[in-house]
Amino acid sequence: MRVLTVLLLLAGMVTTNFNLSAKDDKKKPANELTAVAGGVVYALPRTVIHIEVEAEQVKLIHGPYNAFASKYLGISNAPKTDEENWAITNVRMDTYGEPDPNAVYKATGNISTLLSLSEDGVLLGINSEVKSGAGKPVTTMFPSRQAVADDNWFDLSMHSFLSEKDSTKRAGSTFKSFEEKAAEAASDILKLRKRKALTLAAKYDKLPPDGEAYKVMIAELDKIIGDYVSLFVGRTVTKKYQLAFDVVPDGKSNKGLVAFRFSQNAGVLPESNVSGKPVMLEIETGSELKQKSDAASAGEVTTKGIYYRVPVVAQVRLLNGSEVLAQSKMAVAQFGTIATLPDGLLSGEYAIEFHPATGAIKKIGTN
Repeated sequence: MRVLTVLLLLAGMVTTNFNLSAKDDKKKPANELTAVAGGVVYALPRTVIHIEVEAEQVKLIHGPYNAFASKYLGISNAPKTDEENWAITNVRMDTYGEPDPNAVYKATGNISTLLSLSEDGVLLGINSEVKSGAGKPVTTMFPSRQAVADDNWFDLSMHSFLSEKDSTKRAGSTFKSFEEKAAEAASDILKLRKRKALTLAAKYDKLPPDGEAYKVMIAELDKIIGDYVSLFVGRTVTKKYQLAFDVVPDGKSNKGLVAFRFSQNAGVLPESNVSGKPVMLEIETGSELKQKSDAASAGEVTTKGIYYRVPVVAQVRLLNGSEVLAQSKMAVAQFGTIATLPDGLLSGEYAIEFHPATGAIKKIGTN
């Protein structure tokens, strides 16, 4: 009896093991995934217009001897104060995408496992490995307003500031007046000009043997003369600055967007600084494409709810008053239409990529 019981138990164990292994051998199809509870939140992009501005600052620093320019050099209207003038020399416009807070959705079910998102949650692809690409451009800081350096006029004269010839004996010495120093500087300018004229006329016996050394000597004379003349007429300093601004159209208003402000005296200013004249961004959209996109997407039936954008191509102008600084045609997402992908494209057999700046379909293929 014991032997029969043991044999029956062994037979039962073999049968059980066989059933378990047979169950494990049943594999699911490759495209059949386990149902996912919940979902994945994603956003469609809105288009940001990135504006890069090159501005040139020309600053005139008045000379310390400006009051004597007419008397000793015959130069009238020498600047008596510092002047600053700005000009916009170059403008460039481009676009990039950022999450649109008005276009946030949730993908549920198996399709949520196939989404590719950017680092900020924008939908980039479905069933496709898509990289975010280049990073977003950086908005630069405004240039600081630097004060006039104290050493702009470090060389006021090649002569002593003391009235006596021996400047080491300070006892009883008196300093020359400002006009006396200006007269000395004017005299030096005339002497240097005469020396340059004699050099050009080859009146000196010993001249450099080659032409290059001759040019160097003339250039050095010009520099010295220019430095001394600037003591009367002032010195001009030119600098260029690169700045950048981001403007986000709201998809409704296409006029009255202030990109930044500009003043000829203060340069490029932020939008909040009302001392400058506003530089406006004007967007002109075509209504025909928008209307036809809305009509084409109306009445679509979908159960999986994956959305994309059909952007509108707009004429974008940057205006400084009536002057057009830059203009370009750009695809702007938020002026377009939001549509849904057909369920047939979401079976896992198709790979879909989207443009990161507009949310439009870039490519549909098969894996």
